[in-house]
Amino acid sequence: MPEHTTRSVVIIGAGPVGCALATLLRRQGVAVDVYERGGESSGGSGHSFNLTLTSRGLDCLPRSVKRRLYLQGAVLTKRIIHHRDGAISTQPYGTDDAHHLVSIPRGVLQDTLRDQALRAGARIHYEHACVDVDTARPAVLLRDRHGATGWVEADLVVGCDGANSSVREAIAAAHPTEMWVTRDHIAHGHAEITMDYADADPTGMHLWPRGDHFLQAQPNRDRTFTTSLFKPVEGESRERHFAELPSPDAVSDYCATEFPDVVARMAEVEHDLTDRRPGRLRIISCAPYHHRRAVLVGDAAHAVVPFFGQGVNCSFEDTAALAALLARSRFASASGDPVDVTLARYSAVRVRAGHALADLSLRNLEELSEQVDSSTFLARRALERRLHELHPDLFTPLYQLVAFSTTSYDTAQRVHQEFSTALDRVCAGRDLRLERDAIIAEFAKRHGRGRFTLPRRPPPRPAGHRSRLGD
Repeated sequence: MPEHTTRSVVIIGAGPVGCALATLLRRQGVAVDVYERGGESSGGSGHSFNLTLTSRGLDCLPRSVKRRLYLQGAVLTKRIIHHRDGAISTQPYGTDDAHHLVSIPRGVLQDTLRDQALRAGARIHYEHACVDVDTARPAVLLRDRHGATGWVEADLVVGCDGANSSVREAIAAAHPTEMWVTRDHIAHGHAEITMDYADADPTGMHLWPRGDHFLQAQPNRDRTFTTSLFKPVEGESRERHFAELPSPDAVSDYCATEFPDVVARMAEVEHDLTDRRPGRLRIISCAPYHHRRAVLVGDAAHAVVPFFGQGVNCSFEDTAALAALLARSRFASASGDPVDVTLARYSAVRVRAGHALADLSLRNLEELSEQVDSSTFLARRALERRLHELHPDLFTPLYQLVAFSTTSYDTAQRVHQEFSTALDRVCAGRDLRLERDAIIAEFAKRHGRGRFTLPRRPPPRPAGHRSRLGD
């Protein structure tokens, strides 16, 4: 059992989220021990895509970490759409320079945040699997690589162990009437493809939308690309499913038909799509996010599909919210508020946000695979962008609300539905291109009193953060 100074926290999971939280808690003077099932160099499942960070998640990290991530990641300002007819179009992510993504390999993000946690004084223990959780003591039962088991106690247990969370499963199994969990696979899966695309524009996310499936190429800092194919795994119609690609010849025919402009750059695509099974995508939700003195953070609480690119941003927002609440309740002091009361406040805020993001992410699949190839969709997005530029107090595009603001996901979802419904009424029966200025003028006239102004909500920041970036 680790020595305690004032208060102690055990974190299960040494991924980016666990390490980010460890740093924030160490800055409050809390003793932090992080236990990781895998080894120090464990590399994951082999099915991967870059993580996309936006200001929502980046601003929850210390300034020094944020600076390193910008140096190691690729800054993306737009989508680059490769249409079926060979045409290429672009869609800016926002309306100013702050509206961009940082595309970064998971391993790079992992190493950066692990190093930061170690420098902050957190202790990381590898090859220790969580077997059980006692939320009342609280304590975790750990099994090391030799098979030996033992309980480790702390003042707080945090599950940051991802979608396959042992902490979540242990709590739900022991207290099924006090924490519900749902696990849903979606029809789509994904496979990583090796593609030589070094001469492509490195400032945008490249998409090849093809109906119910799409190819995505994410730039890296070194001008390589992480490329993934998203499509249904199987189903009634086998035309566009992974199941219809059983042989190298079938893969070659498929890629030549769907992606003729880049098929020559996919030198290993037959191997990529036949020798490895596609990764399955799933949504995991639960409520509440805590039980007594144990709490879930990140994918352990809310695993979402990757189609909005917000999973890791939501997770970092979790860490900032939890750290801020613990600081406010004087957790580091023995005279602070009861931990279970603080965790209830955390659940009250973050459960709604996590459920909303799950819905938003699934809905965005249709946009990425099909709508971005539609002239009507593109005209609507151009109209919304211009409306926001002229009247930012009246209308904000959904992507900007979700990626580049601190408005909670659930509030962003609700307010944008109001935005969209009101704009639908003004657009009905009109040509979105030819009558754009008239539509904008009428919308402003109808809603000029700021009916849709967003509530201002400061982002959660741990105590001691001197600015949005901190040090």
